[in-house]
Amino acid sequence: MFSSLILRRLTPLSQPKFYLFSTSTILEKAKNAGGQTKVAKRVLSDADLTSSSGDWSALKTQYDKLLVELSELYSKQIQLRTSSLAFEELSVTLPPNKKSHQLKELTQIVQKSPQMFMIDMTRHAQYIPNVLEAIQKSGLNVNPQQDGTTLYLPTPKVTREHREELAKNAKKLADQIIAKMREAYSKAHRNVKKQEKTLSQDLIADLDKNLKLRLDGYIAQVEKIRAEKQKELLNSTF
Repeated sequence: MFSSLILRRLTPLSQPKFYLFSTSTILEKAKNAGGQTKVAKRVLSDADLTSSSGDWSALKTQYDKLLVELSELYSKQIQLRTSSLAFEELSVTLPPNKKSHQLKELTQIVQKSPQMFMIDMTRHAQYIPNVLEAIQKSGLNVNPQQDGTTLYLPTPKVTREHREELAKNAKKLADQIIAKMREAYSKAHRNVKKQEKTLSQDLIADLDKNLKLRLDGYIAQVEKIRAEKQKELLNSTF
């Protein structure tokens, strides 16, 4: 009887669940009614996530492209000294089909002096309002001046106010990238939920948690790039 009691105590209360895909485990702190407790999350490898959810490969590619897009936007638009490249690659939405075109497709940007750029819109004068709107919404902190079909773009002086304005625009662009990432995740989330007939609820929950975990990781990268850019703008001795 004594030996059988020992055996009963050694018998596990519940059998562990086994999954066909490999996982690693991390511990996170989560709050509940009793205070802080540690909750285990199973983190799938990229290969396992791809094999279980066809969305991850395309989603990862999209996230990577958005990181590159943010870096390019910063290098072209968020600079203490505005360059002609910032204007040349400015996206202008044109009627009637609302299609986007780069400004360099419409005209040539000429730097008249270190403090002034000039745009000749003679050939496409009907698009002047669209170009002005694109410049004003670009975050370049430039106040265009119109003289007939010519637009003059004075470069702003590098003041503390100018630095702070650029830092705000850097955050605005980062927020736009994060919004695009969240939108892409939401689409993948919906696709995972549609697989309820072919996948178990536990696996669906795991896939969704892992997709969200990847999203959080990419958002952290965006925030790091944004913070570094703002630090550069505000602390530079330029």
